[in-house]
Amino acid sequence: MALSMALPCLAQTPEPLEVRRAEAAFEELPVLNASEILRPDFHTGPHHKVREPVPTYSGANQFTIDTDFGEFEANGNEMLVTRVNEINAIARLKEVSRTDEFKGALKNAAKAPIASAKNIVTDPVNTISNAPKGLMKFMRRAGESLKNVGNKSESHDAEGSKMQQLIGFSDAKRKVAISLDIDPYSTNTVLQHELDGIAWASFAGGMSVQLATMPMGGPALTVVDVTSSLNDVLKEKSPTDLKMMNRKTLRAIGAVEKDTERFLNNSAFSPSQQTAFVLNLKSLNGVANRGAFVRSAGETSSDESDAIFCVQTAALMSKLHKDKPIARLAMIGDFPICIAKDGTVIVAFQWDYAAWTSGAADFTDEAQKLADKSGQGAHAFVGLSGQVSPRLRQELEARGFTVHDRLAQGPLK
Repeated sequence: MALSMALPCLAQTPEPLEVRRAEAAFEELPVLNASEILRPDFHTGPHHKVREPVPTYSGANQFTIDTDFGEFEANGNEMLVTRVNEINAIARLKEVSRTDEFKGALKNAAKAPIASAKNIVTDPVNTISNAPKGLMKFMRRAGESLKNVGNKSESHDAEGSKMQQLIGFSDAKRKVAISLDIDPYSTNTVLQHELDGIAWASFAGGMSVQLATMPMGGPALTVVDVTSSLNDVLKEKSPTDLKMMNRKTLRAIGAVEKDTERFLNNSAFSPSQQTAFVLNLKSLNGVANRGAFVRSAGETSSDESDAIFCVQTAALMSKLHKDKPIARLAMIGDFPICIAKDGTVIVAFQWDYAAWTSGAADFTDEAQKLADKSGQGAHAFVGLSGQVSPRLRQELEARGFTVHDRLAQGPLK
């Protein structure tokens, strides 16, 4: 993850020999067992099974998922939650596509006046599988799965092609996805393929989509207390509307224009992730220097894993803010640190497995310096979403840190 690599004090990968501390003083990162760390419904389901070895790297557990629909990768606990939900959604969508109602809706769609528009933009059911793999990497959003409207130079954005926007297909697709509690702008190309087919049958063929009763493991983005409001805005607002809303919110909480625009135009964040991040920062009412996190997120994030890291870290901060009010954010490198009103230094971040490494030792030193500067006998609190190794806990507590892990355990037991 680019963001993790931009934080040398947090990186858990070995450092060059000339700068490493005594190797015996630190831990090796383990390979975990999926059956031992995951809740049963995430480890194995009707349509998937997570492979047993789970390497840990840069704070993220690395999962490989075998499914009825092919092999999937999940870089981290939160991405695993998302992928399992998407696998269940794919199964449900495929079930619907085999029904007589769906087949009838396709026939109706072929007779509808809008059918000619569908032909212009190319059949959305088949486009994803025909798109070049290099292009698929950048398909973050609904509508980018359809080809240009008779003009190869026509650009795409999160709302889809101009024709899709005109005929309302993007809106229909977004609502189908939200009814399944999945991200309409997911990078999962198999999911996007199935969504396109159902959305077209619903939009042009008049099919009534009854998908909300499907059993799900949780929302697509487990962003603590903003999930309800997030789903509401995703359902009702287009990506352009979301960007306008997010721009207004970021400027209101103190982010400067340059940082705001860099963040809003960073393609590592889907519209959903972008909005979740902004809503979580907004919930940090009264916290100063939130713009520093916006700047870091916009400058250093380069992929979906980085976006998840930012969203979930902001969510964890929001959760802790309710119990121990935060006064301001400070920065250790590119990483945001909370300073509570009583001077406590709060290190809160999305991290699946943390061990006592050279990077962890360096970061601990920096956090201790912040606590010393806060005065009033302030100490440091470390809160992780995932698991802290026994050795890391011992080292931190020996230095006077309070340590809480599994604050957002996601798929973990």
